[in-house]
Amino acid sequence: MLLRWPFLLPFMFMAFGLTITVLSGHQCDIFTIIPALFSCLLLACFVQDYRIFSSCTALFFFFFGLCALNPWLYPDIPLDSIRFRASDMPVTMEGVISSRPSISPEGNHFAVTVEKVFSNSRTSEAVSGSLLLYVSEGDVTLARGDRIRFISRITLPQRLGLPGEFDYARYLAFQGISVIGRVATQNAIVLMRAAAVESWQRTFDQSARLLGDSIRRAIPEERVSSVLTALLIGDQRRIPRDLADAYTRAGVNHILSISGFHVGIIAACVAGMVVWLLTRSEYATLHGNVRRTSLLVAIPGMYAYLFLTGSEPATTRSVIMLTLCAGALLVEREQDPVNMLLFAAFVLVGINPPTLFDISFQLSFLSLWGMIIVVPPITKICAPVNSPLLRGLIQFVAASVAASCATVLPVLYIFKVASFNGVLSNFIIVPLLGYGAVLSGLIALPLVLLAPAYASLPLWPAVKLVALANHCINWFSSLPVLTFHGITGWDMFFFLLLMIALTFVHRKALRSVLVVAIPTTAVIFHAYAAPRADGRLHITMLSVGQAESMLIRLPDSSTLLVDGGGYLHDTGRDFGQGVLAPALGALGVRRIDTMIATHGHPDHSGGLPFVIKNFAVGQFWSGREIAVDVQKELDIKQVPLHRLSAGEVITLPGKVVLTVLSPARSVRAAAENDEMSVNEQSLVFRLSYGTFSMIFCADAGFEAETALLARHDQLTSTILKVGHHGSRFSTSEQFIEQVHPRLALISAGRGNRFGLPSARTLKLLNSKKITVYRTDRDGTIEVVTDGIIWSVVTPFKPE
Repeated sequence: MLLRWPFLLPFMFMAFGLTITVLSGHQCDIFTIIPALFSCLLLACFVQDYRIFSSCTALFFFFFGLCALNPWLYPDIPLDSIRFRASDMPVTMEGVISSRPSISPEGNHFAVTVEKVFSNSRTSEAVSGSLLLYVSEGDVTLARGDRIRFISRITLPQRLGLPGEFDYARYLAFQGISVIGRVATQNAIVLMRAAAVESWQRTFDQSARLLGDSIRRAIPEERVSSVLTALLIGDQRRIPRDLADAYTRAGVNHILSISGFHVGIIAACVAGMVVWLLTRSEYATLHGNVRRTSLLVAIPGMYAYLFLTGSEPATTRSVIMLTLCAGALLVEREQDPVNMLLFAAFVLVGINPPTLFDISFQLSFLSLWGMIIVVPPITKICAPVNSPLLRGLIQFVAASVAASCATVLPVLYIFKVASFNGVLSNFIIVPLLGYGAVLSGLIALPLVLLAPAYASLPLWPAVKLVALANHCINWFSSLPVLTFHGITGWDMFFFLLLMIALTFVHRKALRSVLVVAIPTTAVIFHAYAAPRADGRLHITMLSVGQAESMLIRLPDSSTLLVDGGGYLHDTGRDFGQGVLAPALGALGVRRIDTMIATHGHPDHSGGLPFVIKNFAVGQFWSGREIAVDVQKELDIKQVPLHRLSAGEVITLPGKVVLTVLSPARSVRAAAENDEMSVNEQSLVFRLSYGTFSMIFCADAGFEAETALLARHDQLTSTILKVGHHGSRFSTSEQFIEQVHPRLALISAGRGNRFGLPSARTLKLLNSKKITVYRTDRDGTIEVVTDGIIWSVVTPFKPE
């Protein structure tokens, strides 16, 4: 196996070591590993036994993988690091832009190598480290290498402590970025010196920007120009969100990424042009090798295009493989697509180990791997077909289906939504954009750069093809998509095993057994891991930042979701999609039997619309206020709605009793813009199971608490979910004395600008000897009780 696929074991075991490092979260001591690495290297070099050589090679790259991420995950932090300047107070900083600015409808950002921090207008201190600077609104005209000065808070990327959460801190660490800053617009940034640091990367960045600007000037329609810019120079950053989502739902978002197809067109154009020029000369034709010369000239053209489009891992993989292909043609050697794919992956990950965890690299690698598995056998089967058109059509369908099937599980695992619509839409979109717009656009690209005033004419064919494709995309995006939140890391492990078996196991009997056994084992794992009734009540306060959401599992395993978190202000992001749904999926939730909205504020209801749309919801309970977007989804899905009021007593499965304490049935309706009134009319209820009980106070304040004390003599509960995130306007001393809890739970965001939970509330709870758990400090909090004994755990506590 090592002789046929020499990069298989090195890449596979290196990737295994890197994955273990990330999953374990523990640093591997490089000084312990070095002797092992050296021993494996010696044995691999001097032992002639094939099995020992293979084992030593595998161990060498496995140990290498274990320690390769140390510089990114566990760097040596110097004393002058910008990390030590993190604070809630804004400071003035100066540094050099070190990455190509990323521009999108949700805001722009770029990396800055910070050089100075000013303690006042005149005094500065030298610092080191990289900061990711977000520009909330407007365009960014700055470029890599510019020295800038700006005022911003310095914040450390933090985890919420939520199951299924995207590890943003690790994502930034893999880019060498340690802190985050934010400014409102580019006007808040002072350009100290343009091109303070010159580099070849800046030259390519400027060229790409010039091309993009020329295309946008020539094509006023943003929905066309943004797609064409993505197709030609890999800049997807200006595509409107709804159009980008439509391409994703249609299953053809891959066409917007620079791939081997784009690079192949560049190589073919350059090679064709060289052949045409050389064949004009009789001497060159007779005395030179035109074919070899054209291939040699095409290779630099591919690398120039790679740097122009941003050197993304997926594009780099394509360029490496095409370079190998050109090299094989030059030396007249046989081409093996599996070896080329393994070599490209090995080089990329070996040079930059974090590349293994880049989503674009993963999906590009897997889609091509799927095509390598499926297309060659289909090609052999189609050999007797006489019609070249029919044979090509069959191969095209096979490639499309293979790429879709090879990426559907990873896409579901990462994005929770996948589409098989691409199998159908590829028939129209790939010819329109892949062959039509890309080919005509790339041919016109030099003219766009040389004569931008006349760019609209050469771009006309590409513009019409993109406009037609966008029209088709709108229809394809309306087709159903696959939404599933239950794909786990184990599923990905078994999926990769299946791909390995299909590729590298050639004994038909063994391969047949593995093809059946591996998926069966995955299904058994799912069945074993599914939440089951254990006769206990599970109450999970999800750590959703400065918001609130709680998941309740009843003794029979049925579920209640109390509120859905959300953002206080519109950010352009869907809280349900990005935060709440992944957390529910990681906890094994597939259905919400009862959804409860305590009131309509966005920090409690913002994540509910997405969950209603994508999860099965049995019924919906609320107080007086329901957010408009929540009501809309309830109507679409026809979920039964019941408005609760004080005095109702509901017996839930497993002998759990829910008693509604507030609002009163006769309470006045809150004014839409009266936030305090909405808070005071929040749905407050008490949950009891055996001798255990818990009061859920939502955002109720002093007014609601006074009304509760007046209406109810018996409020004593084991646990109090503190009202309004621990605000100083809630949790009165009289209310605490009446409830007399042993434990208090508070949902609040770390370092929130409201200063919650308030010092007054914490002091009061401490004076009453009440144990306090907080999501900002403890992450997600789980209370488990059998009705008599109860316990608290914080399994996802952030470091």
